[in-house]
Amino acid sequence: MLGRIGIALGLCAGIAGCSETESAASSGEDSCGAAAYQSQIGHAVGDLELTPGAKLRILGPGQAMTMDYRADRMNIETDSAGQILRVFCG
Repeated sequence: MLGRIGIALGLCAGIAGCSETESAASSGEDSCGAAAYQSQIGHAVGDLELTPGAKLRILGPGQAMTMDYRADRMNIETDSAGQILRVFCG
């Protein structure tokens, strides 16, 4: 009996944790500073003079990337010519 209660409580906690993460991501929080770079969409990524690292990814077309979500990491998606298509946190 206690085992079933523990499982039920664990599932509820897991569901609550997921909804909190989703709401933070969808609330438009700018935890990585991507909003400051939205005006650069359409410009060459090389003009930004940024160095990719733990908190910045520059992604080319078809490039593989990990799917782990990091709210403090900025992602800059580019086309084959190096033009910025999208800037987002994650």
